[in-house]
Amino acid sequence: MRYILILDLVLLSLVSFPQDFKTGTWKGKILTPESMIKVHLNIVEQRDTIVHAVLFEPTTCLLYDSCFYGNDLNLKSSKKDWAIRNENLRKKGLLNDNKAAVYQEIRLSGSLADNKNQFNGELLLEGKIFPIELFRDSKPIFRPQEPQRPYPYYCEDVQIRNKKDSIVLAGTLTIPSKEGKFPVVILQGGSVPTNRDGDSNHHKSFLTLADYLTRNGIAVLRYDSRGIGRSSGNFYKSTPLNLAGDLLAWRMYLGSREEITNNKIGMIGHSEGGMVAAMAASQCPDFNFIVMLGTPGLPLRDVFEKQTKLKLEIGEIKPEQYESQQKETQKIYEMMKLNLGSKVMMDSLMRFKKTFIHQYFDSIANDPMTRYKAEMLYLGIIDLKINPHNLYNLNANPVDYIEKVNCPVLSLSGSNDRMVTSKDNQEAIRQALISAGNKDYQIIELEGLNHSFQECKKGTIDEALTIEQTFSPKALDTITNWILEHTKK
Repeated sequence: MRYILILDLVLLSLVSFPQDFKTGTWKGKILTPESMIKVHLNIVEQRDTIVHAVLFEPTTCLLYDSCFYGNDLNLKSSKKDWAIRNENLRKKGLLNDNKAAVYQEIRLSGSLADNKNQFNGELLLEGKIFPIELFRDSKPIFRPQEPQRPYPYYCEDVQIRNKKDSIVLAGTLTIPSKEGKFPVVILQGGSVPTNRDGDSNHHKSFLTLADYLTRNGIAVLRYDSRGIGRSSGNFYKSTPLNLAGDLLAWRMYLGSREEITNNKIGMIGHSEGGMVAAMAASQCPDFNFIVMLGTPGLPLRDVFEKQTKLKLEIGEIKPEQYESQQKETQKIYEMMKLNLGSKVMMDSLMRFKKTFIHQYFDSIANDPMTRYKAEMLYLGIIDLKINPHNLYNLNANPVDYIEKVNCPVLSLSGSNDRMVTSKDNQEAIRQALISAGNKDYQIIELEGLNHSFQECKKGTIDEALTIEQTFSPKALDTITNWILEHTKK
Protein backbone atom coordinates (compact mmCIF):
# COMPACT_ATOMS: atom_id res chain seq x y z
CA MET A 1 0.00 0.00 0.00
CA ARG A 2 1.06 3.64 -0.37
CA TYR A 3 1.17 6.81 1.66
CA ILE A 4 -0.16 9.68 -0.41
CA LEU A 5 0.67 12.84 1.44
CA ILE A 6 -1.36 15.96 0.70
CA LEU A 7 -0.21 19.13 2.39
CA ASP A 8 -2.48 22.17 2.48
CA LEU A 9 -0.67 25.33 3.51
CA VAL A 10 -2.85 28.38 4.04
CA LEU A 11 -1.50 31.59 5.48
CA LEU A 12 -4.13 33.55 7.37
CA SER A 13 -2.90 37.12 6.99
CA LEU A 14 -3.18 39.21 10.12
CA VAL A 15 -2.29 42.44 8.38
CA SER A 16 -2.60 43.71 4.86
CA PHE A 17 0.00 43.01 2.21
CA PRO A 18 2.31 40.89 4.39
CA GLN A 19 5.43 39.05 3.38
CA ASP A 20 3.67 35.77 2.55
CA PHE A 21 5.37 33.74 -0.17
CA LYS A 22 3.69 30.59 1.18
CA THR A 23 0.11 31.80 0.62
CA GLY A 24 -2.07 29.33 -1.26
CA THR A 25 -2.85 25.64 -1.37
CA TRP A 26 0.00 23.19 -1.83
CA LYS A 27 -0.23 19.50 -2.72
CA GLY A 28 2.25 16.66 -3.00
CA LYS A 29 2.57 12.89 -2.88
CA ILE A 30 4.77 10.53 -0.91
CA LEU A 31 4.88 6.88 -1.95
CA THR A 32 5.50 4.27 0.76
CA PRO A 33 4.24 0.72 1.43
CA GLU A 34 1.50 2.15 3.71
CA SER A 35 -1.95 3.75 3.22
CA MET A 36 -3.03 7.32 2.46
CA ILE A 37 -2.66 10.09 5.02
CA LYS A 38 -3.97 13.62 4.55
CA VAL A 39 -2.06 16.43 6.23
CA HIS A 40 -3.57 19.89 6.75
CA LEU A 41 -1.45 22.79 8.02
CA ASN A 42 -2.44 26.42 8.62
CA ILE A 43 0.21 29.08 9.17
CA VAL A 44 -1.60 31.50 11.44
CA GLU A 45 1.05 34.05 12.40
CA GLN A 46 4.31 35.49 11.12
CA ARG A 47 6.08 38.04 13.25
CA ASP A 48 9.70 39.02 12.72
CA THR A 49 11.63 35.73 12.54
CA ILE A 50 8.89 33.70 14.25
CA VAL A 51 6.22 31.68 12.43
CA HIS A 52 3.39 29.84 14.22
CA ALA A 53 1.27 27.18 12.56
CA VAL A 54 -1.46 24.68 13.47
CA LEU A 55 -1.35 21.14 12.14
CA PHE A 56 -4.93 19.80 11.92
CA GLU A 57 -4.44 16.48 10.15
CA PRO A 58 -3.35 13.75 10.76
CA THR A 59 -3.23 15.13 14.33
CA THR A 60 -3.75 18.48 15.98
CA CYS A 61 -0.70 20.26 17.34
CA LEU A 62 1.19 23.55 17.17
CA LEU A 63 4.27 24.02 15.00
CA TYR A 64 6.68 26.92 15.02
CA ASP A 65 9.81 28.31 13.40
CA SER A 66 11.85 30.59 15.65
CA CYS A 67 14.42 31.66 13.05
CA PHE A 68 12.55 32.30 9.82
CA TYR A 69 14.53 34.42 7.36
CA GLY A 70 12.23 34.73 4.39
CA ASN A 71 13.56 31.83 2.28
CA ASP A 72 13.84 28.62 4.31
CA LEU A 73 11.06 27.32 6.53
CA ASN A 74 11.68 24.92 9.44
CA LEU A 75 8.46 24.27 11.38
CA LYS A 76 8.53 21.89 14.31
CA SER A 77 6.44 20.83 17.30
CA SER A 78 7.44 21.24 20.95
CA LYS A 79 6.93 19.07 24.01
CA LYS A 80 5.28 21.92 25.92
CA ASP A 81 2.74 22.66 23.18
CA TRP A 82 2.13 18.94 22.70
CA ALA A 83 1.22 18.60 26.39
CA ILE A 84 -1.15 21.57 26.16
CA ARG A 85 -2.67 20.08 23.02
CA ASN A 86 -3.28 16.73 24.74
CA GLU A 87 -4.90 18.40 27.73
CA ASN A 88 -7.21 20.44 25.49
CA LEU A 89 -8.21 17.37 23.51
CA ARG A 90 -8.94 15.45 26.71
CA LYS A 91 -11.20 18.25 27.96
CA LYS A 92 -13.05 18.19 24.64
CA GLY A 93 -13.45 14.42 24.81
CA LEU A 94 -11.23 13.85 21.79
CA LEU A 95 -8.50 11.95 23.66
CA ASN A 96 -9.05 8.98 25.98
CA ASP A 97 -7.81 9.76 29.49
CA ASN A 98 -6.60 6.20 29.84
CA LYS A 99 -4.44 6.41 26.75
CA ALA A 100 -1.34 8.49 27.17
CA ALA A 101 -0.16 10.24 24.00
CA VAL A 102 3.58 9.91 23.55
CA TYR A 103 5.35 12.97 22.18
CA GLN A 104 6.87 12.47 18.77
CA GLU A 105 8.44 15.45 17.07
CA ILE A 106 6.80 16.60 13.86
CA ARG A 107 8.83 18.77 11.54
CA LEU A 108 8.29 20.32 8.11
CA SER A 109 11.34 21.94 6.54
CA GLY A 110 12.28 23.14 3.09
CA SER A 111 12.49 26.12 0.78
CA LEU A 112 10.56 27.71 -2.05
CA ALA A 113 11.79 27.28 -5.62
CA ASP A 114 12.55 30.30 -7.77
CA ASN A 115 9.31 29.90 -9.72
CA LYS A 116 7.27 30.53 -6.53
CA ASN A 117 5.05 27.53 -7.29
CA GLN A 118 7.13 24.67 -5.88
CA PHE A 119 8.18 23.82 -2.31
CA ASN A 120 10.95 21.26 -1.76
CA GLY A 121 11.88 19.77 1.59
CA GLU A 122 11.30 17.02 4.14
CA LEU A 123 8.54 15.98 6.53
CA LEU A 124 9.36 14.20 9.80
CA LEU A 125 6.28 12.21 10.83
CA GLU A 126 6.05 9.27 13.26
CA GLY A 127 9.82 8.98 13.35
CA LYS A 128 10.15 8.73 9.58
CA ILE A 129 11.53 11.32 7.18
CA PHE A 130 9.73 11.77 3.86
CA PRO A 131 11.10 13.86 0.99
CA ILE A 132 8.51 16.41 -0.14
CA GLU A 133 7.92 18.07 -3.48
CA LEU A 134 4.87 20.32 -3.21
CA PHE A 135 3.19 22.32 -5.94
CA ARG A 136 0.89 25.29 -5.67
CA ASP A 137 -2.69 24.33 -6.50
CA SER A 138 -3.41 27.33 -8.70
CA LYS A 139 -2.59 28.67 -12.12
CA PRO A 140 1.05 29.68 -12.65
CA ILE A 141 2.12 33.04 -11.30
CA PHE A 142 3.74 35.43 -13.77
CA ARG A 143 5.67 38.50 -12.70
CA PRO A 144 6.88 39.98 -16.00
CA GLN A 145 8.50 43.03 -14.34
CA GLU A 146 10.72 41.06 -11.97
CA PRO A 147 14.34 41.74 -13.03
CA GLN A 148 16.57 38.80 -13.86
CA ARG A 149 20.32 38.46 -13.48
CA PRO A 150 22.77 39.48 -14.75
CA TYR A 151 21.95 43.11 -13.96
CA PRO A 152 23.52 45.88 -16.07
CA TYR A 153 24.77 47.70 -12.95
CA TYR A 154 26.89 47.14 -9.85
CA CYS A 155 25.38 45.25 -6.86
CA GLU A 156 26.90 44.95 -3.41
CA ASP A 157 25.58 43.36 -0.22
CA VAL A 158 26.27 45.75 2.65
CA GLN A 159 25.96 45.67 6.43
CA ILE A 160 26.09 48.38 9.10
CA ARG A 161 25.33 48.77 12.80
CA ASN A 162 22.80 51.12 14.34
CA LYS A 163 24.93 51.84 17.40
CA LYS A 164 22.14 53.57 19.31
CA ASP A 165 19.94 50.45 19.36
CA SER A 166 22.74 47.88 18.88
CA ILE A 167 21.04 46.59 15.73
CA VAL A 168 22.78 45.03 12.73
CA LEU A 169 21.21 46.13 9.44
CA ALA A 170 21.84 44.30 6.18
CA GLY A 171 20.88 45.28 2.65
CA THR A 172 21.86 45.60 -0.99
CA LEU A 173 23.31 48.69 -2.64
CA THR A 174 22.88 48.99 -6.41
CA ILE A 175 24.90 51.62 -8.27
CA PRO A 176 24.60 52.47 -11.99
CA SER A 177 28.37 52.09 -12.40
CA LYS A 178 31.53 51.88 -10.32
CA GLU A 179 32.77 54.86 -12.30
CA GLY A 180 31.35 58.26 -11.37
CA LYS A 181 29.18 59.65 -8.55
CA PHE A 182 25.42 59.23 -8.29
CA PRO A 183 22.40 60.32 -6.25
CA VAL A 184 21.01 57.62 -3.98
CA VAL A 185 17.70 56.71 -2.30
CA ILE A 186 17.04 54.49 0.72
CA LEU A 187 13.88 52.37 0.45
CA GLN A 188 11.81 52.19 3.66
CA GLY A 189 9.00 49.66 4.00
CA GLY A 190 5.71 50.06 5.85
CA SER A 191 4.02 48.64 8.93
CA VAL A 192 4.90 45.01 8.17
CA PRO A 193 8.51 43.77 8.29
CA THR A 194 9.80 42.66 4.91
CA ASN A 195 13.03 41.62 3.28
CA ARG A 196 15.11 43.91 1.09
CA ASP A 197 13.26 42.87 -2.08
CA GLY A 198 9.88 43.87 -0.64
CA ASP A 199 8.39 40.38 -1.00
CA SER A 200 4.59 40.66 -0.82
CA ASN A 201 1.78 38.84 -2.63
CA HIS A 202 4.45 36.98 -4.63
CA HIS A 203 5.78 40.31 -5.92
CA LYS A 204 9.16 41.89 -5.24
CA SER A 205 8.19 45.54 -5.31
CA PHE A 206 11.42 47.00 -3.87
CA LEU A 207 13.59 44.89 -6.19
CA THR A 208 11.53 46.10 -9.16
CA LEU A 209 11.67 49.73 -8.04
CA ALA A 210 15.40 49.58 -7.28
CA ASP A 211 16.12 47.99 -10.65
CA TYR A 212 14.22 50.70 -12.54
CA LEU A 213 15.85 53.56 -10.65
CA THR A 214 19.36 52.14 -10.97
CA ARG A 215 18.96 51.61 -14.72
CA ASN A 216 18.07 55.30 -14.90
CA GLY A 217 21.13 56.63 -13.08
CA ILE A 218 19.98 56.56 -9.42
CA ALA A 219 21.73 54.38 -6.81
CA VAL A 220 19.44 52.51 -4.39
CA LEU A 221 19.92 51.06 -0.90
CA ARG A 222 17.23 48.53 0.07
CA TYR A 223 17.49 46.57 3.30
CA ASP A 224 15.94 43.83 5.43
CA SER A 225 13.60 45.04 8.18
CA ARG A 226 14.61 44.44 11.77
CA GLY A 227 14.36 40.72 12.53
CA ILE A 228 14.02 39.76 8.85
CA GLY A 229 16.66 38.33 6.53
CA ARG A 230 20.13 39.22 7.76
CA SER A 231 19.07 42.17 9.94
CA SER A 232 18.90 41.66 13.70
CA GLY A 233 16.47 43.14 16.21
CA ASN A 234 12.71 42.87 16.59
CA PHE A 235 10.44 44.91 14.33
CA TYR A 236 7.34 44.79 16.52
CA LYS A 237 9.26 45.73 19.66
CA SER A 238 10.61 48.79 17.80
CA THR A 239 8.59 51.95 17.29
CA PRO A 240 8.67 53.99 14.06
CA LEU A 241 11.04 56.37 15.85
CA ASN A 242 13.49 53.48 16.25
CA LEU A 243 13.15 52.72 12.54
CA ALA A 244 13.88 56.36 11.74
CA GLY A 245 17.17 55.79 13.56
CA ASP A 246 17.93 53.01 11.09
CA LEU A 247 17.57 55.51 8.25
CA LEU A 248 19.93 57.90 10.03
CA ALA A 249 22.50 55.11 10.31
CA TRP A 250 22.19 54.31 6.60
CA ARG A 251 22.49 58.04 5.76
CA MET A 252 25.81 58.23 7.59
CA TYR A 253 27.08 55.13 5.81
CA LEU A 254 26.07 56.30 2.32
CA GLY A 255 27.74 59.65 2.92
CA SER A 256 31.04 57.78 3.25
CA ARG A 257 30.77 56.00 -0.11
CA GLU A 258 32.91 57.41 -2.92
CA GLU A 259 30.30 56.53 -5.56
CA ILE A 260 27.58 58.58 -3.83
CA THR A 261 27.08 62.33 -4.17
CA ASN A 262 26.87 63.41 -0.52
CA ASN A 263 24.30 66.18 -1.05
CA LYS A 264 21.98 63.99 -3.13
CA ILE A 265 20.83 61.41 -0.58
CA GLY A 266 17.11 60.86 -0.20
CA MET A 267 14.47 58.38 0.94
CA ILE A 268 11.47 56.61 -0.55
CA GLY A 269 9.00 55.48 2.11
CA HIS A 270 5.95 53.34 1.42
CA SER A 271 2.86 53.65 3.65
CA GLU A 272 4.07 53.92 7.27
CA GLY A 273 7.56 54.12 5.77
CA GLY A 274 6.74 57.61 4.50
CA MET A 275 6.06 58.72 8.07
CA VAL A 276 9.29 57.07 9.20
CA ALA A 277 11.16 58.96 6.47
CA ALA A 278 9.59 62.22 7.68
CA MET A 279 10.73 61.40 11.23
CA ALA A 280 14.28 60.87 9.99
CA ALA A 281 14.28 64.07 7.92
CA SER A 282 12.91 66.10 10.85
CA GLN A 283 15.91 64.94 12.92
CA CYS A 284 18.56 65.23 10.22
CA PRO A 285 18.78 68.13 7.73
CA ASP A 286 21.30 66.13 5.69
CA PHE A 287 18.53 64.25 3.86
CA ASN A 288 18.05 66.03 0.54
CA PHE A 289 14.62 64.79 -0.58
CA ILE A 290 11.74 62.42 0.27
CA VAL A 291 9.32 60.45 -1.88
CA MET A 292 6.22 59.36 0.05
CA LEU A 293 4.24 56.48 -1.47
CA GLY A 294 0.72 55.89 -0.15
CA THR A 295 1.67 57.64 3.08
CA PRO A 296 -0.92 58.54 5.74
CA GLY A 297 -1.35 62.18 6.62
CA LEU A 298 -4.28 61.72 9.00
CA PRO A 299 -3.88 60.36 12.54
CA LEU A 300 -3.16 56.66 12.18
CA ARG A 301 -6.09 55.72 14.41
CA ASP A 302 -8.43 57.37 11.89
CA VAL A 303 -6.67 55.63 9.00
CA PHE A 304 -7.08 52.21 10.65
CA GLU A 305 -10.75 52.82 11.37
CA LYS A 306 -11.41 53.82 7.77
CA GLN A 307 -9.60 50.71 6.52
CA THR A 308 -11.95 48.52 8.54
CA LYS A 309 -15.07 50.37 7.37
CA LEU A 310 -14.03 50.03 3.73
CA LYS A 311 -13.52 46.27 4.22
CA LEU A 312 -17.04 46.04 5.62
CA GLU A 313 -18.50 48.07 2.75
CA ILE A 314 -16.99 45.86 0.05
CA GLY A 315 -17.72 42.59 1.86
CA GLU A 316 -14.16 41.62 2.87
CA ILE A 317 -15.38 41.23 6.46
CA LYS A 318 -18.82 40.39 7.85
CA PRO A 319 -20.88 42.79 10.03
CA GLU A 320 -20.41 40.62 13.12
CA GLN A 321 -16.64 40.62 12.56
CA TYR A 322 -16.70 44.40 12.22
CA GLU A 323 -18.66 44.82 15.45
CA SER A 324 -16.35 42.44 17.32
CA GLN A 325 -13.26 44.29 16.12
CA GLN A 326 -14.77 47.66 17.05
CA LYS A 327 -15.49 46.55 20.61
CA GLU A 328 -12.05 45.04 21.01
CA THR A 329 -10.28 48.11 19.57
CA GLN A 330 -12.32 50.54 21.67
CA LYS A 331 -11.40 48.65 24.83
CA ILE A 332 -7.72 48.85 23.89
CA TYR A 333 -8.05 52.60 23.32
CA GLU A 334 -9.67 53.08 26.74
CA MET A 335 -6.90 51.23 28.56
CA MET A 336 -4.23 53.06 26.60
CA LYS A 337 -5.76 56.40 27.54
CA LEU A 338 -5.58 55.54 31.22
CA ASN A 339 -2.16 53.90 31.37
CA LEU A 340 -0.22 54.76 28.23
CA GLY A 341 3.27 53.32 28.22
CA SER A 342 3.01 51.71 31.64
CA LYS A 343 3.31 48.15 32.90
CA VAL A 344 -0.20 48.57 34.35
CA MET A 345 -1.54 49.15 30.84
CA MET A 346 0.22 46.07 29.43
CA ASP A 347 -1.08 43.91 32.28
CA SER A 348 -4.59 45.26 31.65
CA LEU A 349 -4.31 44.50 27.94
CA MET A 350 -3.20 40.94 28.59
CA ARG A 351 -6.14 40.37 30.96
CA PHE A 352 -8.48 41.85 28.37
CA LYS A 353 -7.04 39.54 25.71
CA LYS A 354 -7.99 36.46 27.72
CA THR A 355 -11.47 37.84 28.46
CA PHE A 356 -12.07 38.79 24.84
CA ILE A 357 -11.02 35.37 23.59
CA HIS A 358 -13.47 33.60 25.91
CA GLN A 359 -16.30 35.95 24.89
CA TYR A 360 -15.53 35.42 21.24
CA PHE A 361 -15.59 31.63 21.53
CA ASP A 362 -18.98 31.74 23.21
CA SER A 363 -20.34 33.26 19.98
CA ILE A 364 -18.96 30.75 17.45
CA ALA A 365 -19.58 27.14 16.53
CA ASN A 366 -18.75 24.58 19.17
CA ASP A 367 -16.82 22.37 16.75
CA PRO A 368 -13.46 21.88 18.52
CA MET A 369 -11.34 22.24 15.38
CA THR A 370 -13.11 25.47 14.36
CA ARG A 371 -12.63 26.89 17.83
CA TYR A 372 -8.99 25.84 17.98
CA LYS A 373 -8.26 27.49 14.63
CA ALA A 374 -10.13 30.66 15.62
CA GLU A 375 -8.31 30.83 18.96
CA MET A 376 -4.91 30.79 17.27
CA LEU A 377 -5.94 33.45 14.76
CA TYR A 378 -7.49 35.86 17.26
CA LEU A 379 -4.70 35.50 19.77
CA GLY A 380 -2.33 36.50 16.99
CA ILE A 381 -4.47 39.47 15.96
CA ILE A 382 -4.70 40.85 19.48
CA ASP A 383 -1.01 40.26 20.12
CA LEU A 384 -0.24 42.27 16.99
CA LYS A 385 -2.40 45.14 18.21
CA ILE A 386 -0.84 45.37 21.66
CA ASN A 387 2.83 45.15 20.73
CA PRO A 388 4.98 48.31 21.19
CA HIS A 389 5.11 49.12 17.47
CA ASN A 390 1.37 49.14 16.90
CA LEU A 391 0.52 50.70 20.26
CA TYR A 392 2.77 53.60 19.25
CA ASN A 393 0.93 53.93 15.95
CA LEU A 394 -2.48 54.05 17.64
CA ASN A 395 -1.46 57.46 19.01
CA ALA A 396 0.71 58.64 16.10
CA ASN A 397 -0.11 61.61 13.88
CA PRO A 398 2.14 61.81 10.79
CA VAL A 399 1.72 65.57 10.42
CA ASP A 400 3.63 66.06 13.68
CA TYR A 401 6.71 65.05 11.70
CA ILE A 402 5.78 66.11 8.15
CA GLU A 403 5.33 69.71 9.25
CA LYS A 404 9.01 69.73 10.25
CA VAL A 405 10.25 68.60 6.82
CA ASN A 406 11.95 71.30 4.76
CA CYS A 407 13.60 69.26 2.02
CA PRO A 408 11.83 68.64 -1.33
CA VAL A 409 8.91 66.18 -1.07
CA LEU A 410 6.96 64.15 -3.63
CA SER A 411 3.81 62.59 -2.20
CA LEU A 412 2.34 59.97 -4.53
CA SER A 413 -0.90 58.06 -4.06
CA GLY A 414 -3.30 55.87 -6.01
CA SER A 415 -6.97 56.68 -6.51
CA ASN A 416 -7.89 53.06 -5.72
CA ASP A 417 -5.88 52.88 -2.50
CA ARG A 418 -8.20 51.32 0.11
CA MET A 419 -5.56 51.13 2.82
CA VAL A 420 -4.56 54.81 2.92
CA THR A 421 -7.27 56.66 1.03
CA SER A 422 -5.82 59.20 -1.33
CA LYS A 423 -7.65 62.52 -1.21
CA ASP A 424 -8.03 63.03 2.55
CA ASN A 425 -4.54 61.84 3.45
CA GLN A 426 -2.90 63.77 0.61
CA GLU A 427 -4.67 66.95 1.67
CA ALA A 428 -3.44 66.48 5.25
CA ILE A 429 0.12 66.08 3.93
CA ARG A 430 -0.27 69.21 1.80
CA GLN A 431 -1.40 71.28 4.78
CA ALA A 432 1.45 69.96 6.93
CA LEU A 433 4.03 70.92 4.30
CA ILE A 434 2.47 74.38 4.04
CA SER A 435 2.76 74.70 7.82
CA ALA A 436 6.42 73.70 7.50
CA GLY A 437 6.98 76.54 5.06
CA ASN A 438 8.15 73.96 2.53
CA LYS A 439 8.36 75.62 -0.89
CA ASP A 440 9.30 72.53 -2.92
CA TYR A 441 6.71 69.80 -2.79
CA GLN A 442 4.40 68.03 -5.21
CA ILE A 443 1.20 66.12 -4.40
CA ILE A 444 0.12 63.67 -7.11
CA GLU A 445 -2.74 61.17 -7.29
CA LEU A 446 -2.34 58.52 -9.98
CA GLU A 447 -5.59 57.20 -11.39
CA GLY A 448 -6.44 53.53 -10.95
CA LEU A 449 -3.58 52.45 -8.63
CA ASN A 450 -3.91 50.51 -5.37
CA HIS A 451 -1.83 50.74 -2.19
CA SER A 452 0.94 48.66 -3.79
CA PHE A 453 0.96 50.98 -6.84
CA GLN A 454 -0.44 48.38 -9.20
CA GLU A 455 -2.97 49.26 -11.88
CA CYS A 456 -6.27 47.77 -10.72
CA LYS A 457 -10.05 48.06 -10.78
CA LYS A 458 -11.10 47.59 -7.14
CA GLY A 459 -8.07 48.08 -4.91
CA THR A 460 -8.89 45.05 -2.75
CA ILE A 461 -6.40 42.62 -1.25
CA ASP A 462 -7.92 39.67 -3.11
CA GLU A 463 -7.54 41.51 -6.41
CA ALA A 464 -3.90 42.39 -5.65
CA LEU A 465 -3.08 38.68 -5.37
CA THR A 466 -4.11 38.11 -8.99
CA ILE A 467 -2.41 41.11 -10.63
CA GLU A 468 0.68 40.26 -12.67
CA GLN A 469 2.01 43.81 -12.66
CA THR A 470 4.35 44.54 -9.76
CA PHE A 471 4.70 48.33 -10.04
CA SER A 472 2.86 50.65 -12.41
CA PRO A 473 5.16 52.05 -15.16
CA LYS A 474 3.55 55.46 -14.80
CA ALA A 475 4.40 55.46 -11.08
CA LEU A 476 7.97 54.35 -11.82
CA ASP A 477 8.36 57.13 -14.39
CA THR A 478 6.88 59.76 -12.06
CA ILE A 479 9.20 58.83 -9.20
CA THR A 480 12.31 58.58 -11.40
CA ASN A 481 11.74 61.82 -13.27
CA TRP A 482 11.07 63.76 -10.06
CA ILE A 483 14.25 62.48 -8.41
CA LEU A 484 16.37 63.19 -11.48
CA GLU A 485 14.92 66.68 -11.70
CA HIS A 486 15.83 67.38 -8.08
CA THR A 487 19.34 65.92 -8.27
CA LYS A 488 20.53 67.09 -11.68
CA LYS A 489 22.39 70.15 -10.41
